[in-house]
Amino acid sequence: MASEISSSVYATRRKELLALVNQLRAVGAQSELDLPRIAVIGNQSAGKSSVVEAISGIKVPRDAGTCTRCPMECRLSSSSSPWSCRILIRREFDKFGKPLDEVSETLFGNTITDKADVEPMLRRAQVSVLNPDITVAKILSSTLDELKEWSDRSQEMVPFSRNVIIVDLEGPELTDLAFIDLPGLIQNAEANTVQLVEDMVSSHIKGNCLILVALPMTDDIENQKALRLARIEDPEGRRTIGVLTKPDMLGAGSTKALGLWLDVIEGRSRHQLTHGYYCTRQPDDAERSDPSTAARARENEIAFFKNTLPWAKSNHTHRFGRDNLITNLSRLLVKIIDDTLPAIRSEAMLQFEDTCYELARIPHKVEEEPATYMLNLLTGFAGEFQQYVKGSAETAKLIQQHRDAYKVLKIAIRRTAPNFMPCLPKETRVPFTNSLEEDENDRDGLMMSNEKKALYLTEMRLYIDGSITRELPNNVPFDAKVALIMEFQATWAVAVAECFNAVEKATLTLLMKKVDIDFQRYEILRGHIRTFLHELVTKHRENCQRFLDTALEAELTPYTQNSHYLEDSTEKWLSKYKSIRAGESTANDNNTFFKSNDATSASATAASSNQTLSPIFSFGGKRPSSELESGSSNSNQAQPTAQPAANANTNGMFPSTQPKSTPAQIATPTGTPATSEKSVPFWERATPLTTPSTSGTPALGPFSNDTNFTKARSQSQEATEDLNHALALLAKHGYTGLTTENLGRLHPPDEYERELKTMAEVRGYFQVAYKRIIDNIPSFIDLRFVKALSREIQPFLITKFGLGTASASDRCKKYLEEDPTLVAKRDELVARKKRLESVQQELMGFGHGLGQEGKGVEE
Repeated sequence: MASEISSSVYATRRKELLALVNQLRAVGAQSELDLPRIAVIGNQSAGKSSVVEAISGIKVPRDAGTCTRCPMECRLSSSSSPWSCRILIRREFDKFGKPLDEVSETLFGNTITDKADVEPMLRRAQVSVLNPDITVAKILSSTLDELKEWSDRSQEMVPFSRNVIIVDLEGPELTDLAFIDLPGLIQNAEANTVQLVEDMVSSHIKGNCLILVALPMTDDIENQKALRLARIEDPEGRRTIGVLTKPDMLGAGSTKALGLWLDVIEGRSRHQLTHGYYCTRQPDDAERSDPSTAARARENEIAFFKNTLPWAKSNHTHRFGRDNLITNLSRLLVKIIDDTLPAIRSEAMLQFEDTCYELARIPHKVEEEPATYMLNLLTGFAGEFQQYVKGSAETAKLIQQHRDAYKVLKIAIRRTAPNFMPCLPKETRVPFTNSLEEDENDRDGLMMSNEKKALYLTEMRLYIDGSITRELPNNVPFDAKVALIMEFQATWAVAVAECFNAVEKATLTLLMKKVDIDFQRYEILRGHIRTFLHELVTKHRENCQRFLDTALEAELTPYTQNSHYLEDSTEKWLSKYKSIRAGESTANDNNTFFKSNDATSASATAASSNQTLSPIFSFGGKRPSSELESGSSNSNQAQPTAQPAANANTNGMFPSTQPKSTPAQIATPTGTPATSEKSVPFWERATPLTTPSTSGTPALGPFSNDTNFTKARSQSQEATEDLNHALALLAKHGYTGLTTENLGRLHPPDEYERELKTMAEVRGYFQVAYKRIIDNIPSFIDLRFVKALSREIQPFLITKFGLGTASASDRCKKYLEEDPTLVAKRDELVARKKRLESVQQELMGFGHGLGQEGKGVEE
């Protein structure tokens, strides 16, 4: 009784497990999961069809000239109901072999209750699979001869198909089992057809598959191609089962061949398999033609192995006959299903989660009205760009790039500062810093301005003299100063253009990047937006360029109402030039000019105004030689009345953190008459930098050794203290607000006073124009290009796409056509998600309804 209960439980469990796998296949789970299965393979004419008939109990098409051209899945289910058969077609691929998004099983014809009707219906089903363009109704209503004629004439019929014919059998004599009959391996066909069949077979026998190989005993086992394919996928033979066919084709005289095959069955050959080999004897053609052969065929098979040598004397009788094979196959398949079911559950869950994740990364299909949806897209795009123009913390990149371009412009303009040298060419010097203290932060511009061609006092004199026409004496022509100003403005247009190009490039790059991100799924729309944006950028560039040209043109006419800053800057530069001319070092100079020790320097200097010099620095083109030759000395220029200089160490644009110092290291020119030190103010008193040589040899230069360096530093500190003391005394007597720079105006008139004033005026105006242009140009670019672009981008695109017109919806529908690759991927993921949802439902339903999962299956 207990044995019967156990057997009943096992039978129920087996039926449910097989039904679960069949249902998973029905929803297409085999494309996502490695479902347990049995696959029957073999060479063509290897007796594979006989094995299928023996297991299923039905007849399959196998007359001369026909073969299995698509997989056939047989599902056997034991039942107390009368025998019945349903034929279905599961289409997993289109006619080009591409997987379909949705897998479906459709009933082909009506339920069959007569076994004799199965074979013709299978022929019709195969024609339908191989000719997907012919309707099922037409195939079912045509005769078999007509079908054969169509197949012979058809140019559209594929030779083989991966779509599956399903034979669903139910009856009292059947064992719960399922297997797939694959097309036989062929050799005498085109190479691509042979490879197609081999690939189909190989794809089915991977993973959780029991491989049932039909091996005809009329051929040597070494020649069996199907067994070689099985060894490739199952090299250790753990999943392969051999089925020896046609044992009745070997006569009693073939003792050697019979002995070899008996060794194979009994496990003495080198071709051993974990599950071993079975041998079956199938009816011949005459027996198959008798409709009452089914029961008789089994009896004949039993009698054959019982009475025929060497099989009759074998101890492995459980390896002979159809019933033993079916029983073992059913047991093995159910065990694999039971063992792999937990892994199938986990894999299904993992696949479902991955599919949902991938699907979430793809935009949803547009369901809104096209014009409304597109308006929202354009509005969102314009809003994002406006945030970049506004420059919030999350969108600061664009404005930072613009600021970098403006900084480059600032440095480029600063580098055009005139490089005036308040000395004579023959005077030895070390380069000085061409800036005031307020420019200390602009080191890059300062370095480049020092690299410009220097203009010395003698050259400035030649230039001024060559510019005089009807002016009164001691008056420098205004046009001469204008020419000097225009000289340093010559490259401003290039610097402005480079700045504007950098801003435009950064802006356009950001726009194109945002277009690619926001509209990546709409290839047609993306292309149009890129074209329209290039048009809009060009429009605003041209408009802004007119403002920039106007600003540059305005700079060609020297003008300012910032007179205080101009006067202050001019005074500072004049004081700086005079101090250097007197041999002093200004507060922010790194080095000091030194007068020449040449004994003839003074006379050469005095006579320089009467010499004809070739100007090193040319302004305003070639001058008449007569003007150059008639240049006269203007040594007695009037000393200008200077206002007290503002503190040069404070400025809003160029704050200086360097402490103010005023080294008072002064050298007396050689040849100057000796003067009592007491009669000379201490801030003009000469401080020798060298100690006279007692031997008459030339004295060493400054800082030539440690002793001289220490002495010079001490002298410099002493001079600084003297200057500070002098300023304190002046302040005590009411002269407040003075700096060391103001003391430079106490020097006696210089023979180059006119030239120094001209240098100071031009250099002072540069500061005014420089600070004006580096503010105006960025402001114009930002207002008339960047901000103007952000304001117009939304209405411009709306107008270009005609969203307010009657045909807007139809046009937008075309614009919103997605990239076919994206559409295909989304459709594939949606179909896959749907399949996996169905798989999940089947697995959950199986677990809830059974209550037996995990108890195992008896072997």
